[in-house]
Amino acid sequence: MTARTRFALASLTIAVSVATASQTTRGFATLGSAWATGAVPLHLQLAGGSGLSDGSANFNASATAALTIWNNTVNRVQFAPVQNSTVDRVDGDGINQVFFDSTYYGSSFGANTLAITTRWTLDGTQRVEADIVFNTAIQWDSYRGNLRSAWDIRRVALHEIGHALGLDHPDERGQSVTALMNSLLGNLDSLQPDDIAGAVSLYTGGVIGTVTFPPRNEPADFYNQLLGVYQNELGAGRSATYVDAEGAVIWLTEYARQRVGQCSHETATENTLNQLVGAGTLVCAVTPGGAIPFPPRNEGLVFMNQLDAAYRDRLRRSLGSSFVDNEGAVVWVLEYLRYRLNRCNHGDATTKVFQQIRGQGIQPTCA
Repeated sequence: MTARTRFALASLTIAVSVATASQTTRGFATLGSAWATGAVPLHLQLAGGSGLSDGSANFNASATAALTIWNNTVNRVQFAPVQNSTVDRVDGDGINQVFFDSTYYGSSFGANTLAITTRWTLDGTQRVEADIVFNTAIQWDSYRGNLRSAWDIRRVALHEIGHALGLDHPDERGQSVTALMNSLLGNLDSLQPDDIAGAVSLYTGGVIGTVTFPPRNEPADFYNQLLGVYQNELGAGRSATYVDAEGAVIWLTEYARQRVGQCSHETATENTLNQLVGAGTLVCAVTPGGAIPFPPRNEGLVFMNQLDAAYRDRLRRSLGSSFVDNEGAVVWVLEYLRYRLNRCNHGDATTKVFQQIRGQGIQPTCA
């Protein structure tokens, strides 16, 4: 018989730790339960927050930023924020809520307690509800860097969402690690490798990519030049497409990143298209050393055609046109990225691709 139980609450208490490094003895700690695969709605009810130090529109926006950071660490589960929700605040109702209050469901906060996360599970293993209650007795702001007189709600939200995912305090489990999930919250304002490793252990199916791709503005500049070459030098006509130039660059780059991260064509396609609706960005495995391989062009074209369909069916984009057809986009964006990942700078990679287009043969990489 399935039992639905609320376990002990996870709380974060005011206690400042300013250490910037520590010796890892074992690793992260978990609460022994995880969410089923899929979207986990989180109803945001954090009223107020105008004029926050980091420019966030309000407290809900700052909490949403924390959700996005966690979503980018895992693939199997994604928190889905419900903005400015008006659902009733009820414990044990199966609805996940984030709100301010002077108590948590009528119980007093402990001395100096910043926030509390509830934990409901089925048979102790599957998480089914997590409410995060921020203490109204605390002065709140949103900012980066060292702690100030007001507490940074984003870093506290990052900590509490970690509890909602299923992470515990490693320092209370006899471990000495640098982690935002430690019970002593201080000047750390971002997730640490130990925090991410803990989340990945609960929601297996990926690792953080180890290959750095060029910043988006550089492949975007390459693609704009490619459009000019197709139009002015090759005399290409316009081809129908639902994917605009920016989308072609972003998602072909992500597909390549997934493939370089040892994902199969099918998995890379699924992972990339899921990002259209906010899924995580993990890859499948660490990229081996040496020259970085790239997927065959026929598989890239299959992906591009599926991306075109996704823009039409998922994103409801209107039909447009481009001087670079889908095949050209795949061939030359992947070739540009191949040069970039094998030690060519933006200018050299662009030149080498255009030399190929002009019939001067495949140019060597810069590695």
